[in-house]
Amino acid sequence: MGKRAACLVFAVAVLGVCVTSWGQQKASAPNPADGAMDVNPSMPLLRWTAGSTAALHNVYLGMTPELGPEQLVGPSYPNTTFYYTVGFQPATVYFWRVDEIDRDGVTIHTGDVWMFMTQALTAYHPSPADGANDAAPAPVLTWLPGQGATQHHVYFSDDQDAVSQAAAGADKGLLPRDETAFTPGDLQGATTYFWRVDEVTLGGLQAGPVWSFTTWVTIDDFESYNDEEGKGTRIYETWIDGLTNGTGSTVGYWDPPFAEQTIVHGGLQSMPLDYNNIIAPFYSEAERAFAPAEDWTANGVDTVTLHVRGRDLDFEIPRVSTPPVLDGQVDEAWLQASVQYIKATINGTAPTGLADASGLFRVLYDDESLYVLVDVNDATLVQDSDPAQGWLDDRVEVFIDGDNSKNTTQDGQNDYQYCFRWNHGVVETPVEWYRSPDSLTGVQYGVVTTDSGYRVEIKLPWTTMIGVRPQAGRLIGMDVVFDDDDDGGGMDSQLAWHLPTGDPHRPNLWGTARLAKAVPGAADRLYVALRDNANHTGVAVHPDPEVVKAQQWVEWKIPLNDFADTGVNLAAVQKMMIGIGDRDNPVAGDAGMVFVDDIYLTKPAPGGE
Repeated sequence: MGKRAACLVFAVAVLGVCVTSWGQQKASAPNPADGAMDVNPSMPLLRWTAGSTAALHNVYLGMTPELGPEQLVGPSYPNTTFYYTVGFQPATVYFWRVDEIDRDGVTIHTGDVWMFMTQALTAYHPSPADGANDAAPAPVLTWLPGQGATQHHVYFSDDQDAVSQAAAGADKGLLPRDETAFTPGDLQGATTYFWRVDEVTLGGLQAGPVWSFTTWVTIDDFESYNDEEGKGTRIYETWIDGLTNGTGSTVGYWDPPFAEQTIVHGGLQSMPLDYNNIIAPFYSEAERAFAPAEDWTANGVDTVTLHVRGRDLDFEIPRVSTPPVLDGQVDEAWLQASVQYIKATINGTAPTGLADASGLFRVLYDDESLYVLVDVNDATLVQDSDPAQGWLDDRVEVFIDGDNSKNTTQDGQNDYQYCFRWNHGVVETPVEWYRSPDSLTGVQYGVVTTDSGYRVEIKLPWTTMIGVRPQAGRLIGMDVVFDDDDDGGGMDSQLAWHLPTGDPHRPNLWGTARLAKAVPGAADRLYVALRDNANHTGVAVHPDPEVVKAQQWVEWKIPLNDFADTGVNLAAVQKMMIGIGDRDNPVAGDAGMVFVDDIYLTKPAPGGE
């Protein structure tokens, strides 16, 4: 693709960013808010902010998200406050939408579907949900108050009749109006409990329905581990990793805190499990032994559940077989890379608009190098300072954290700050501030002046940055920044991709990218294995080969019969293994990290068998 087409791509991308500045054409800011669960049914009002070009509004309201002509309750309505004369019903979920009609009377901007729930007369919306079979054994019971409630009378027991009859043994007393939570204390696992909340109102007592939930049996919630030495309480002393079992796994971090304390599903900690299937034995496994062996059939449990997710990630870097030519042009290879926008002002004065200062970048890699293409919009280009003070003029800065260690300061080992001046489109020796001149070995770039600013195309050799060829799956930290000088008096503004503000030399605030495979494979499958006291082993494999890359927690429920069917005696479980790869037929795969949390056993809720 030539320069003109490349500029067009950039212009379209930038215009995409600008759309909202011209005005939101859809209805927005719904009231009741989307997802509201406590709307007063006696006030059937709908409000919203009109789209920027709207003259009239089609208002839809119904009890399902599918809103068609039969749900059009306010056709061509002139105002942004709609009174629903039919009225809202208590304890009812409503869906609504506002389509904006332009001034031409023809153009319609279909709105988003919003949802709200009206208050009930009784207590409602319990948590745990009624009939749930995955409640924690130390739960906090919450609910939403019924209309006009001044107090809440709570009943709780493992005896359904005691709760339904408001027996003295189940009576937990009165709570004030604003206290809508009850803590019953530590409960038995795999046990069903019943509760209800009666609302005390000025008009009398509103008896609530009887709710139920069933607790789980905790296998490991990862809350008991700490960093103390010599007490056997570190996470890797219970979950044995590759340093002992010879696989590619590492449990916990090398330095304290050894457990993960930010990326958690529940509680305060989860287990970080690093895997390396690039080298033999090509699978990675963490294992926990139970002594004595545990009975995973007691009290009718039939499912083991665990929660997993991958590391936080901003984007993937595609692998190319043919590297781009460093001529400042946008080769076809660049089109497969995602576009990342540089738009956060971290120093100086914010630009007056996108033409004044804005940018984007793309990243590619191969076995030899990392490639970065940076396109800068800059209406006034200035280069009048000494190269040693390049930050005073127009230049691009690429920050690299080679091992994604996310330290609070650049570590001087594999953290880099590469700087490339516009310099009237003339290539010169770039600057690297931390390990130069060795850090500049093999670094090359091209720079051209464009109709809207300038473009820099950069090659950063892996051997220079990290000393080895990288493997697919490797995470690197990075940020891309550019400095803008419009009047020759020094830097006017500095814009970044990921940094929020201020000092750019903080790898913990840079983004994270993963080196992608040329062709994604399925070698790194997540699995769970159980072994009984007679060494019978059964393996369950997660159905999604990409689950180890998930950016949100994924709940995995495994029927225990999957293990029993392979001969595992579930009444004598001696070891649990969590792994990535294929332990029976291992093949080379990737490296990465997953987090594991909240492993427990559940049984069906009453009536749910």
